Amino acid sequence: MIIFSASKALTKWLQIELPRLPSTDGKRIGTQPLVTDSDTVSWQCHVVKNSYKSDKFTVIAVEAYSRFTVLLPFDVAPTQAELEERLCVCWATVLITLMITHGEIGEDQADAVFSQCNKKMHGVQWWRNTDLSVNGHVTDAEQWVKQTIDDRRVDALSDEEAFDLAMHINQFFKRVKNKQGKKPRFYPIPRFVEDGLFRFASGIFKGADFTPPVPAKISQSKEQSNVISLAGYRARKCQ
Repeated sequence: MIIFSASKALTKWLQIELPRLPSTDGKRIGTQPLVTDSDTVSWQCHVVKNSYKSDKFTVIAVEAYSRFTVLLPFDVAPTQAELEERLCVCWATVLITLMITHGEIGEDQADAVFSQCNKKMHGVQWWRNTDLSVNGHVTDAEQWVKQTIDDRRVDALSDEEAFDLAMHINQFFKRVKNKQGKKPRFYPIPRFVEDGLFRFASGIFKGADFTPPVPAKISQSKEQSNVISLAGYRARKCQ
């Protein structure tokens, strides 16, 4: 199951009405926490106006488990179906690109993974909801977008510029409170890739069986960079 959790601003921009994400206890209606697990993947989706005088917009989507950020520029508001398709295509394309970059699959295997993405990225559930924890990362991305546009003195980012900025954002570690009340830090790209391998690449190649990713504590000294490779991430997990 795929959940796209849309902010109030996004539903207004799309001119659609969406049901609230159900609450089991009747509390936090409209601000339910999003869950990504072996059966479900959830994205918090929002839209921002590029600047006060601009008539162009940027859609920001942050995945709940990895906190991986996607940025999509728009000149005009799409339909809900058009946005869903573009989000899913971007998700699959970026995921496969990273899989190849980090040596998880070969270029000759990309089509098979993309086909699997197409099969599984359907039946998306849309809800009006804002996970306040994930939304903090959405807000961070919004500031990156607006500052970059202002610095470059443009009214919008191109698709390529939006991709590059999103990749820059995704290289920095995130902190999320766990059940123990602690905030271990992690990197979005390794989590995003490992979840994608489990979800879309398991069983389609010989020996390609991936287990669901679990949160991993990553230690790092202050002197080290905030960027870590997938290989380095896995090496630390095995220590």
